Amino acid sequence: MNSTTPKTGKIMVVGSTNTDMVVKTDHLPRPGETVLGGTFLMNPGGKGANQAVAAARLGAEVTFVCKTGNDLFGVTTRQQLAEEGIDTSFVFTDPHEPSGVALIAVDNRAENTIVVASGANASLLPLDINKALTAIDACDLVLMQLETPMPTIEYVASLAAERGKRVVLNPAPAATLSEQLLKNLYLITPNETEAELITGIPVRDERSAEQAARTIHRAGVRHVIVTLGKKGAL
Repeated sequence: MNSTTPKTGKIMVVGSTNTDMVVKTDHLPRPGETVLGGTFLMNPGGKGANQAVAAARLGAEVTFVCKTGNDLFGVTTRQQLAEEGIDTSFVFTDPHEPSGVALIAVDNRAENTIVVASGANASLLPLDINKALTAIDACDLVLMQLETPMPTIEYVASLAAERGKRVVLNPAPAATLSEQLLKNLYLITPNETEAELITGIPVRDERSAEQAARTIHRAGVRHVIVTLGKKGAL
């Protein structure tokens, strides 16, 4: 990130960080099949890290709260985040679990298969969040997704709401959400599948998307954006 980029606000991102290992190949392997050839790429990833980097590149002052393993991937992740201008004071290290990784195969039609080993992401706990209270107090907005334990997400949302902070949630991967979590959200951005899981309303078009959005709003979320893929958002 350009160091001269003006800062536009303080954002605390709480979430996941993975190392993506990608193999591009002619076709995806069938069960039991080994596919030779292909190009290998290794990239930083994880929905939380992606949010943090995107916000930093847009000019926000970002603090990222996450957990990595005590391994090479963890060291590399911290370095990459720091290079983006992200505050890594609360990038915690788990001495027992490895860093998160995603194994991705992509064929020549851009179809893919993904297997994620959450590793240390799954051990980001409320006790860790208690160590980052100064970051919550200092931020203007808290940004999260669902690749870390749900009790931690609910705890962060509760602490932030009590302090009058805006909490934004991208509810991916899809999961059911508690009434209390919804009440603590300022903004939520589900896609069709996620909106259906949250509300029980099948989202097939703009009308059903609006119905789902109104249902989520009535549950306590102040602002709802339902994304509809190539159709845009509502």
